[in-house]
Amino acid sequence: MGRRRATVDHVLGDLRRRDFLHPDVRVVCQRLSRERGRPLHLIPLPLRTSISGAWLGMPDADYIVYQSVGSSPLHQVHVIWHEIGHMLLPGHARTCDVDPATRDVLMKVLNALVPNLSPAVLRRILGRGGFTDGQEIEAEVFAGAAVRALGELAPSGHRNLTEAEAQVVDALARELRV
Repeated sequence: MGRRRATVDHVLGDLRRRDFLHPDVRVVCQRLSRERGRPLHLIPLPLRTSISGAWLGMPDADYIVYQSVGSSPLHQVHVIWHEIGHMLLPGHARTCDVDPATRDVLMKVLNALVPNLSPAVLRRILGRGGFTDGQEIEAEVFAGAAVRALGELAPSGHRNLTEAEAQVVDALARELRV
């Protein structure tokens, strides 16, 4: 866990030095989009599958799809940060393998967003390189650390969070101080 935590701290420190951290994850995505020279689209979807989010790295754009139904705003932000972790952490795959139901939903979304890509290319994008368990853990640690760092940046603590959400953030922060 030590090497993983050091990598997460390094990437978050780099984001902090470049003034990329912002309480609104959409602003972070805009900054990442400018730096990467390609659009980064956030796509809320009613995912009725086993995943709550996915990062799809396309040739000319990035897409982060996240659960829009039955998920709190705090959980949605956490999922988006998790996917940003996959984008930024060294050695992570470009996309993740998904179950068939999720693949069907994402194929429809990608086909609507990028209609000039053939179905064969879309299947290859969705099927290439899955994340290892270690990469999933690292992305999860990254998301929790990012949410905690943003809480530390806010002058009034857990501003704009309900009491229950603030307790979740505090519990994550305690768990991640490994």
